[in-house]
Amino acid sequence: MQSSFMLSSAARSTAALCRSFSTGGGQRPIFVAATKQHVGKTTTSLALMAGLQKRFPKVGFIKPVGQQHVTVHSETLGKEIRVDKDICLLKEQFHLDHIDYRHMSPVIIPRGYTKDYIDGKISHEEQLKDIEHAYEK
Repeated sequence: MQSSFMLSSAARSTAALCRSFSTGGGQRPIFVAATKQHVGKTTTSLALMAGLQKRFPKVGFIKPVGQQHVTVHSETLGKEIRVDKDICLLKEQFHLDHIDYRHMSPVIIPRGYTKDYIDGKISHEEQLKDIEHAYEK
């Protein structure tokens, strides 16, 4: 029971914030975070998206860093890419056809990532640029 109250309360607060910011013409992000894994971030995001889509004609979603990936076809790139598995759920459930997969899941942490990062094969700055670029879309 406490979980549904928290989701409902969060959805109402989010809607109120979005209404107050939407009058200024700008968009404001909502960042869903937690101190550990498997505590309901995706479930919370689903609830927020459902509420926001009822109130606004166009909403988006980005999961900046994902660990469990699947292969999908990027329409804008015209090729197969890897994205976080939650992106597929959100894109299909909420018909986010206006956003390409690559902009919803800019950084993937695959097996061997830590070694590649230490070896200098992965640039922290480049990943930040990828996230910033995706957010701007």
